[in-house]
Amino acid sequence: MHFELPGQEELDKMGTNERFNVFRHYFAISRYNRLLIQQYLIRSAYDESVTSKLVEFEVIHNQDFFNIVEIVKAYGYSDEFVAAVKEEDQALQKIMEAYDKRMNQYFK
Repeated sequence: MHFELPGQEELDKMGTNERFNVFRHYFAISRYNRLLIQQYLIRSAYDESVTSKLVEFEVIHNQDFFNIVEIVKAYGYSDEFVAAVKEEDQALQKIMEAYDKRMNQYFK
């Protein structure tokens, strides 16, 4: 999935909560794309043709993140973005803790 960050003028017209939701939407798409990357990785075990797609997709995914960070900084919304990043970090931590608990429960 591709995320299109609204332009600065559009972001300027939004309130803080609306911009925060834009950033949340970005992170949701990013997580979905990470799952696709994992799926390509797994599929590469039986279908070598996905390997080049996997490498390309991962590079693009990472570069998109760095581009978003730079654009958000240039637009002057770095503080709001970092707050959204911290929220996403906490959400990811909870997901990982749930996986840890499940793995420890079933794979002792």
